[in-house]
Amino acid sequence: MGNEIHKLINESVSFRKDCDFCKEACLEIGETTNYGAAVVYKTGNSAENGWFAALSPKTGGNPEKDFTVQLMPIGHLTHFSQINSHKESAKNYGIAFSRISEAMSKVMMENDELKAESGSKHFGASIAVYGKCTTWKEKKEHLHIKIFPFRGNTGQPHTVDSSFLRKKIQKDQKTGEEFVKMKPVRKIMIGKERFRQISNRLICLLR
Repeated sequence: MGNEIHKLINESVSFRKDCDFCKEACLEIGETTNYGAAVVYKTGNSAENGWFAALSPKTGGNPEKDFTVQLMPIGHLTHFSQINSHKESAKNYGIAFSRISEAMSKVMMENDELKAESGSKHFGASIAVYGKCTTWKEKKEHLHIKIFPFRGNTGQPHTVDSSFLRKKIQKDQKTGEEFVKMKPVRKIMIGKERFRQISNRLICLLR
């Protein structure tokens, strides 16, 4: 098992022709994917250390205020552990994540017409992160990390949050299975003009 894990962590991060995210990594800043996402940021100069981010054309929150940015490695990484395989990859990941979070906070604060606290350089917008990778045996999906406003339906507590444990437990009358109520999250298209404004603003802030 140890050898299998070591092999996976150090596997090739080269381009995969059958991976949509690998294809998106070839796009330049400002270009759009076949499903309408706009590339707003790129860093690094190779598959081993590069990262890129795209603004999604849809949001699970309020389409008038919310948006999602997806951060991905240029190389075909499939597990978080692989980020540490190359020192520059880990470094660029941290820089990319922090810069994107700051840029998103600024856009959110501008949209809500709010200001940072007096004398503070920090913005108070609430942001959540959702990351996903495959299992050790099913190394197919390109690693991707979604960054989005933590409010409304997308601001509901997750199973790892302590507030989730305070939700009222329901019970299915037929099966006796326990569950908690959550509001449904449906992805909605962002208006074309607003999408253009957000993507241009993010590109400017991340330049």
